[in-house]
Amino acid sequence: MRFEGVLSAWNQDAGYGAIRPSGGGEEVFVGLAAFPTDGEGPRMDEPLSFEIVTSRDGRKQAVNLKRLSQAHLSPALRASAGGTRVRARQAQKKRRLGLLAGGAVVTVMLVAGGVHWWQPTDRTGELPVMKR
Repeated sequence: MRFEGVLSAWNQDAGYGAIRPSGGGEEVFVGLAAFPTDGEGPRMDEPLSFEIVTSRDGRKQAVNLKRLSQAHLSPALRASAGGTRVRARQAQKKRRLGLLAGGAVVTVMLVAGGVHWWQPTDRTGELPVMKR
């Protein structure tokens, strides 16, 4: 039986990702070998048709992928195709806020450390005298 869905996650270095089925349910694992050998690599939010098999370890896996054209998209696929970009932007925003918060903490620590170690002298221009 064939299903339709969109590519919702892809790890370019490892060569695998996940497909979000248009009918809902859990995402399905997909490896690079399942894609057609048409010279194009996987693209995020790409509409796909696929079959599901159970792998040796018991997980569901997408096989025999076919690329769907944008003209033949079902309304459910059109609605689910934009979600990945939104999640990517939210993750990027979280990383920026984390870096900003980390920078603020480091700055406060440096200022506090500088105030602690800086001790003004009452006598300006005088050098300390060595005791013999």
